[in-house]
Amino acid sequence: MLVLDASALTKRYVAEEYSDWIDEVMGQDSHWAGSALLATETAIAIGRGNPKATELAAKDARLSRDLDFFDLVPIDADCLVRAIDLGRGYGLRTLDAIHLAATSAIPEEFQFVTFDERQRDAAGALGLKVLQPPV
Repeated sequence: MLVLDASALTKRYVAEEYSDWIDEVMGQDSHWAGSALLATETAIAIGRGNPKATELAAKDARLSRDLDFFDLVPIDADCLVRAIDLGRGYGLRTLDAIHLAATSAIPEEFQFVTFDERQRDAAGALGLKVLQPPV
């Protein structure tokens, strides 16, 4: 299973460095998961840069179709308390801490994909298997 945060999933809809790699790894493992924030944060991110309305609509439609295949981890009070500890302990931004707190609650084995360096380091420190693009 692949668990993605928004920094990774956004690359599927916005042409950036490693966008092709994200498509490749998502194609190799069709069991996807992430926090419930993933939909909102990714939708906001793909709207940055003021794409044309038709282009944004196509990206939103693709994101919506993809999200149907995601197991989204709910954000509850326990998750938010855990996020405080992670954010303070690893110097994470709020949304990154919430994503990581939700991710750490997934009971099955997975590979975590993020392009945020602090979040990646925190995930590794927590013992999560972090998948990174080839250098």
